[in-house]
Amino acid sequence: MKRFLVYIPVLLLMLPAESARGQAVAEGATASPVDTAALTAVTDSLASLVLSYPQILIDMPNVHVEQDSLITLLMEEKIAGIERGEQEVAGFRVQIYSSNHPQRAKSEALQLEQRIKQVLPVSVYVIYASPSWKVRLGDFRTEAEAAEFRDSIKQLFPDLADYTYIVRDQVKIR
Repeated sequence: MKRFLVYIPVLLLMLPAESARGQAVAEGATASPVDTAALTAVTDSLASLVLSYPQILIDMPNVHVEQDSLITLLMEEKIAGIERGEQEVAGFRVQIYSSNHPQRAKSEALQLEQRIKQVLPVSVYVIYASPSWKVRLGDFRTEAEAAEFRDSIKQLFPDLADYTYIVRDQVKIR
C-alpha cells in the first residue's frame, strides 16, 4: 500500500505531460518529450521518502498498541525457557485424562492437575484442544522412558489405569 502511495505523485507529475502530448498528437503536431531529468529528480526524492517511511511511523506519538496480557505472559515464558536452556523437541508424554463433556471436562482436568501436583514432582499440562480437555504428564525423549513412567502412574493411581497411555508431543528438554 505504501508503494502505491509513493507512486501517486509521480503519476500526477506525468499526467500534464501525457495530456499535452495526446492533445498535440490529436492536432497533428509532433509530441513534446517528457522532461526526464525532472522526472528522475522526483523519483529520487521519493526513494528517500520510502526509506524514511518506517521511521516516520516510529516517531508518531499518538500510536498506541493494545494486546492481550496473555501474549505478554507467553512471550516472557518463552524467553525465560530460552534463558534456562530449554528446547522444544519431538518426544512423548503420558496422557491420563481426555474428555469433551461440556459441563464437567474443564473442572475435572483442573482437579486432576492439582491431585497429581500434590503427589508427584512432574510437569503437568492441561490442554484444551477443541472440544476436548486433556491432562498430560512429563517430558520424555524416548517412548521407553514414557512407558516406564506410565507404569508407575498406573500403580500410584489405579483409578486412572484405564485412561493412561503414551502420546507423541512437543516436549521441553533442558
